Amino acid sequence: MVAMGMSVDAAQITVDQMLDIADRELRRLQLAQGTIYWHCRELRDFADYCVQNAIQIYRPDTGITYFFQRYGMDMTDPSIKLNEKQRTTRRTIRFLDDIYQFGCARRISRHDYRVPVRYASILENYLGYCAKNNGAAGTIDVKRTKLKQFLCYLDGRQVDLPDITASVVSDYMTTLYRYKRSTIHIISSVLRDFFRYLYMTGVLKDDLSGDVPRPKIYVEESFPETWTPEEIWQLLSAINRRTAVGKRDYAMILLAAVLGMRAGDICALKFREIDWHKKVITYAQQKSGKINALPLLSPIGDAIIDYLKNGRLDSDCDNVFIRHVHPYGPIASSSTLSENIKRYMRQAGMTIRKRKVAHSMRHTVASTLLKDGVPLMTISNILGHDTPKTTIAYTKVDIPALRRCALSYGERRICRDDGTIT
Repeated sequence: MVAMGMSVDAAQITVDQMLDIADRELRRLQLAQGTIYWHCRELRDFADYCVQNAIQIYRPDTGITYFFQRYGMDMTDPSIKLNEKQRTTRRTIRFLDDIYQFGCARRISRHDYRVPVRYASILENYLGYCAKNNGAAGTIDVKRTKLKQFLCYLDGRQVDLPDITASVVSDYMTTLYRYKRSTIHIISSVLRDFFRYLYMTGVLKDDLSGDVPRPKIYVEESFPETWTPEEIWQLLSAINRRTAVGKRDYAMILLAAVLGMRAGDICALKFREIDWHKKVITYAQQKSGKINALPLLSPIGDAIIDYLKNGRLDSDCDNVFIRHVHPYGPIASSSTLSENIKRYMRQAGMTIRKRKVAHSMRHTVASTLLKDGVPLMTISNILGHDTPKTTIAYTKVDIPALRRCALSYGERRICRDDGTIT
């Protein structure tokens, strides 16, 4: 039997041994009951396949072959479109592959991460330190999420914080091979800052920040994903505005699609940040802490009022938009908006190509404004960017318009009073 916390890629591990380790990992990770259920269901199907095909030794290509024989598709092909059942099977295969390669499994979703007790106090002390040093709420939230992931990995390897070595860091970075380079770049930055803090406070004897690799990021390596006006209209039309949740989601999606607000800022929007008389939304951005002001256009204001009067549940929460399942408080994660948008896209029969569907609406607002001749500085102000250089990454889908961005700009409404989007 291969010991937990050790890589098993060089070992002859049987399928039965792999399934035993997977069962222990599911219990160790303390995943949600629903997550455990579908993992166990998929593992049973995989075990039956191995028995039927007389497969006794687990190898890296075992799961890939199983997926191909079951669905007739190559799960390693990034261009394939999978339904929910196929995605579930792929997650379980990757779960097994992580155990095989790294000796422990990673959680499937950031919502599943729970900080192991032995690391909890140090994590909170570090985040408190960041807050005292003018860390923006959004940045601290990102650090919390990425460090939960890292600390859960350490727990799986049974490594205490003082025992972290450059080798442990290297092994962890290897587990991120499926992530985009930009995501790895963020994780690297978070780890470097955390290691500097651990060294400064005496938890680590050596400063390991220099041992964290930093992938190079090229601004022009990819183009932002955008929506057409027809796609936005199709999405909005799929929302049942007769229900309380539909009223809430319609208003939230309008804020993203018309004003380009970040999902986190929409979820955190407070009553005091809406000036109904001046028709202005003034809020502190979660990501930077910078104050941003946007026009409260009539269709958006009407949608918010409809939700507040006819949909919002009684709650002492200061947030405009709240959960509609108990407890009736703040929406826990900004990713909730993207997940809701994906649900409406499926209802509308739309193909989900965009990874960050809510954030892609910011790109859409930026590129639309640029096409209309809005100066880059004005677009930067609308999106709440600190510098137009950031905005360029949002507008690079329209190079000709970038060349014209110095043209004068007259006042423009990006949403007509009748609710149509231009």
